[in-house]
Amino acid sequence: MAVIHSRVSCFIALFALATVCFAGTIPNRPAFPVTTGQIQPQSGNKQPARRVMHPAFANAGRAPGLEIWRIENFEPVVYPKNNYGKFFTGDSFIVLNTLQNKDKKLSWDVHFWLGSETSVDEAGAAAILTVQLDDLLNGGPVQHREVQDHESQLFLSYFKNGIRYEQGGVGTGFKHVQTNAQGEKRLFQVKGKRNVRVRQVNLSVSSMNKGDCFILDAGNEIYVYVGAQAKRVEKLKAISAANQIRDQDHNGRARVNIIDEFSTEIDKENFFTVLGSGSPREVPEESTAEEDGAFETADANAVTLYKVTDATGTLKIEPISTKPLRQEMLDTRDCFILDTGSGIYVWVGRGATQKEKTDAMTKAQEFLRTKKYPAWTQIHRIVEGAESAPFKQYFATWRDVGMSHTRLVRSALGYDTDDSELDVDDVDAIVNNLKKSGGRAMGFMPDNGQNDIEEIIRIKSVRGSNEIVRRIVHYNDKLKLYGYSSYIVPYKYTSKSGETGVIIYVWEGLKASEGIKQRAFEEAMAMALDQNAILVRTAQNYEPRHFLKIFKGKLITPLHSKPTQPELFRIRGTDETVVHASEVKRDSSSLATSDVFALVTEEGTKIFIWVGLAGSDFEKNMAIERFQYFWPDAELDVIDEGAEPDDFWDDLNGEGIYDRSIDEGGAPLLEPRLFHCRLVHDDRIKVEEVGNFEQEDLDVDDIMLLDGGDEIYIWVGTGATTDENGKILDMAKKYVDMEPTARSIDTVSIIRITQGQEPRVFKRMFPSWDDGYWQTVPSYEDIKKQVFEDNERIEGNDV
Repeated sequence: MAVIHSRVSCFIALFALATVCFAGTIPNRPAFPVTTGQIQPQSGNKQPARRVMHPAFANAGRAPGLEIWRIENFEPVVYPKNNYGKFFTGDSFIVLNTLQNKDKKLSWDVHFWLGSETSVDEAGAAAILTVQLDDLLNGGPVQHREVQDHESQLFLSYFKNGIRYEQGGVGTGFKHVQTNAQGEKRLFQVKGKRNVRVRQVNLSVSSMNKGDCFILDAGNEIYVYVGAQAKRVEKLKAISAANQIRDQDHNGRARVNIIDEFSTEIDKENFFTVLGSGSPREVPEESTAEEDGAFETADANAVTLYKVTDATGTLKIEPISTKPLRQEMLDTRDCFILDTGSGIYVWVGRGATQKEKTDAMTKAQEFLRTKKYPAWTQIHRIVEGAESAPFKQYFATWRDVGMSHTRLVRSALGYDTDDSELDVDDVDAIVNNLKKSGGRAMGFMPDNGQNDIEEIIRIKSVRGSNEIVRRIVHYNDKLKLYGYSSYIVPYKYTSKSGETGVIIYVWEGLKASEGIKQRAFEEAMAMALDQNAILVRTAQNYEPRHFLKIFKGKLITPLHSKPTQPELFRIRGTDETVVHASEVKRDSSSLATSDVFALVTEEGTKIFIWVGLAGSDFEKNMAIERFQYFWPDAELDVIDEGAEPDDFWDDLNGEGIYDRSIDEGGAPLLEPRLFHCRLVHDDRIKVEEVGNFEQEDLDVDDIMLLDGGDEIYIWVGTGATTDENGKILDMAKKYVDMEPTARSIDTVSIIRITQGQEPRVFKRMFPSWDDGYWQTVPSYEDIKKQVFEDNERIEGNDV
């Protein structure tokens, strides 16, 4: 890493050269122009250099899939597909991933990868050629700068068998790197589970530990040493990596030997004899130190948005705002740099000038030096209209447009219809309406809430003491959930497809003590384990849409069971099944133009129904109906915003400032994201995102976290430990605390599900789902048997 650190300024200069070289335009160019691979120099008064396309990029990005080029003598050379996943520390690479959506439209991510010992010149060539490849695709790709050992999760996701670092590299005119000689012994450490890195380490027992797996490549014999504390997935990944070394480096003709707890003492001793040092007793314990680049949380307040503009004739970097950020701060006529403290994004507006577009990335590179960031800090360049979820999560409000947004809405609402059945022009209205009035976690709809609730468990404290007690409450349609208690609500669901199951809701009142919340969650967890049920933890005022539906639109949540002062309720609902009256702070600041409120006087003899200018007639009618039902003897007075009597304001501490906006905007709709999430030393949380996730990425030995926005799913594999299972709420809390959105643990629903009992709403967030998949996953013993059969085949071919 020292090499990279010392070369940042040189690299910036080379990147600046890259952007200057391709600053011109080619009118009426074909979609995939190809000329010579050389950059045409300028001389005299000739026109600026025209952009040219290297022949190696001739067909780049035309079809879905992965394409890789290695930089050799400053030229991109197509990398053999059988070597995909193997990278050399002395080289630079360009990696292009092409995706195709349902409409056959292509999108791209292009990464330039820098080995820890790559030359400054090769790194600069990779940057220049990446710009050229980006230009070939009409500026459409999202660009990523990757540094060895600190690659983005998106980059790692392309290589399901992991990536391998090998020492050496191709020779260049400026630097010659000696590649490893064939037959030389090499020791590799296999690190990670889903996104595996296989790195070459010193050939010594001191390089090993009991928590990881290691591969000893001794030519015709390859050994997989399984650490005593390694888990099943780590073992499988190590064997897969050894098979890849066999096939890539030895033409499939080397034997793979597995050394684990079942191996004989002779086999174990033989491994260390071949290694040249040590014994099983001398293998160090698992290291507890975190690696450089482990997931760290930057101070949320340090997130800053900068504008890159040449409006005055000189390119300037202007700070715009810190959090909270709003989408309208981005101007299509300029470029922007989003500095998150742990990563940098360059946003390119469609109407930005060519100089802004070409220099913005260079300015982002300079942040590494001026802010003293590590040289491996990730930098991503994205274009307007193609923003990723990791970028949008830093904004408090975001509105997508077009069919991509429509598809997100379909997914969030559980539509099984074609895109054509949703009017794109009405998508924003649909989202606004549902977000505003239809409850949270719109996608979590196991059924339509049509079944009945039988009984509810209330966890509360005894008045005047700290004693916490449990009470059974029989459900009726006048039941109120009080904010000083927590409630456990079991519900048996039946989906349209006939899927049945049990959900255990645990509802936390706004004013409930931590002791009450903990007691309720622990009891709900025990019930979920006993009944193999889905567990959903939710908080007052942030209930999932499905939770409102099971109360048939009659849910009311006061803060106090015996109020001693007037109460103010907000009434929301998009249809009769999701109407909810929730108590809010009794103050004029709680009002909102877009809503309907009910003010219940202290004696309960009079109720004001206050209708905001943007409040719906439906909500007004529902407020009248519900409050007449709950307070049949009270006098109802319906008043419109702007025509309030004095006694209305008297109960709200006087007329004051409140939210008079009509359009609430709304938080970004983010695509679901999957994380491998576990508690590590000192109860810290380690989070590793799984890019381009599929069902097979769910680790049966651990706990996975699927972030769906308003709902966070905690998926528990059958091999997860009891300790991990007992700390799922801690995991969720720590995850929400460290990620950059404006959410808190009380604004999201935590949904625990178990392997093999996934509801349809969860499955729908994966590209495909096979209910029988878990039965087809090979065991560790199956993989060992396959290795043995492969060895027999190799020996037979050698005869």
